[in-house]
Amino acid sequence: MFNDSTPPYWSSKVSPKLTSKGKTSCVLPPPGWCSQRRYHYFLVLDFEATCDKPQIHPQEIIEFPILKLNGRTMEIESTFHMYVQPVVHPQLTPFCTELTGIIQGMVDGQPSLQQVLERVDEWMAKEGLLDPSVKSIFVTCGDWDLKVMLPGQCQYLGLPVADYFKQWINLKKVFLEVAFTALHPFSRRLRQGKMDLHLPAASLHMHTPSAPAARLPW
Repeated sequence: MFNDSTPPYWSSKVSPKLTSKGKTSCVLPPPGWCSQRRYHYFLVLDFEATCDKPQIHPQEIIEFPILKLNGRTMEIESTFHMYVQPVVHPQLTPFCTELTGIIQGMVDGQPSLQQVLERVDEWMAKEGLLDPSVKSIFVTCGDWDLKVMLPGQCQYLGLPVADYFKQWINLKKVFLEVAFTALHPFSRRLRQGKMDLHLPAASLHMHTPSAPAARLPW
């Protein structure tokens, strides 16, 4: 969640390096995807939405943040951030505030989703991301943001979904791909009992032809 919501709703100041839908699809980059410089820019996105226990329907996006990450230098070149006023359930629940850190005053009087999407498009154009020669792609932690949340709310409100939201990289799947690549050289020896690795129990499993159920230690 980003907190620089004061106008302007974008910033082009260079930041230090990071350390840490019609038909939609999640793109799983090939091995070595960073070094191949397949994309000029990665657009890191992470929505916050209305929620409660039990879950409310429909959920509505209440925070819309994007980081424009240079695919060569891995530096943040620009940010977009806006809060969004929910209309179906305009009052945030205590559970939602506790989970997201967003209080009622942060969304009251803010633009609607339609207005925010218009401003996203303006920002994309300003940053040169709509140029056909510039290759950019959204990056999310999971498929929920762009496979479920945005197209679902747009469908509910009768809004179109821009094409640039219809492909993305799911970091969870990239992690699994990298983890598999790291594990694979050892998988045969693990299966044959030639390596004695004491791996703690974990909920994450890797399934490969030579290692049907090798656990990862995280």
